[in-house]
Amino acid sequence: MGTFREFLKQYNSVTEKCFGACVRDFTSRSVSDKEEKCSKNCLDKFLKMNQRVSLRFQEHQMIQANGQTLT
Repeated sequence: MGTFREFLKQYNSVTEKCFGACVRDFTSRSVSDKEEKCSKNCLDKFLKMNQRVSLRFQEHQMIQANGQTLT
């Protein structure tokens, strides 16, 4: 359950940041093409960054594990 809660926190944080960075025109009910493209890019960057950090963390964990078994 804790993992899902963390996912929701992260999702809400990204949503809030991307919305704040991309949505500027509140005079229309529709989302402009520019706002939609910005929000998609924002989410894409976040997902790629998250994937890269996860991979680096896994690499670091493997290096530490290998170093501990040699000692």
